[in-house]
Amino acid sequence: MPSVARRSHQPTANGNDKSSNANRNRRQNIAQQKKSLPIASVEKRLIEEVRKNDILIIVGETGSGKTTQIPQFLFDAGFCREGKVVGITQPRRVAAVTVAKRVADECGVDLGQKVGYSVRFDDSTSNSTRIKYMTDGLLLREALLDPYLSKYSVIIVDEAHERTVHTDVLMGLLKNVQLARSNSTSDGRHLNNGDKNVNGFMSLDKDNGQNGNFLKKDHRDKSSPLKLIIMSASLDARTFSEYFGGAKESPRHRRLRHHHHRFT
Repeated sequence: MPSVARRSHQPTANGNDKSSNANRNRRQNIAQQKKSLPIASVEKRLIEEVRKNDILIIVGETGSGKTTQIPQFLFDAGFCREGKVVGITQPRRVAAVTVAKRVADECGVDLGQKVGYSVRFDDSTSNSTRIKYMTDGLLLREALLDPYLSKYSVIIVDEAHERTVHTDVLMGLLKNVQLARSNSTSDGRHLNNGDKNVNGFMSLDKDNGQNGNFLKKDHRDKSSPLKLIIMSASLDARTFSEYFGGAKESPRHRRLRHHHHRFT
């Protein structure tokens, strides 16, 4: 009986192997790139500073990795537990979309799942989104519906030196939201730092116009304090520090260079 030639599935197997190897190499390259960034060497210390202080000012040169890596550090450190979100504002929609795509790629997830973005007329988020990039104006719109921004555990204001009307209004809004959420946890059980730091960072100007009255103390709301990170490649850290805390309790800021880093 003549033998029947069997089809070989080897080419398909080889194709799958090549694709798997390519993906593995790509993941390894991404991991190496992340480790080579200046911000990678200070991950642990940075997270410690976020836990100790409700406000942190970070000054890092372009290319240090602060925009893409710090949100991932916060996610890994547990700041997105219980459905909380880390929000990152950008002054331009193109930046918000581009960075979100990059971070989703680094995390190995589909855009709109763990990592997403939201800009005017374009929303790529879901109920599972935990790292959210957006424009300043979009976060202001969200505050109209949720004045306490209760779903956010950390808000990062990136490129703070590019001040616009939206940025200035957002700074005043976040200052008031921080105070309101800090007051709602007056029993101190949800605070990571002492009362001294909270009072220093959360103090409000007496003459702050209408913004000072739109949030009232609500001790029934036991949401955790809002962590705020101000980031830029070049800003006057002293000015922002005085605005959010005053000279006596000025927040620490970190300068990130391509070759070294230091605390001031």
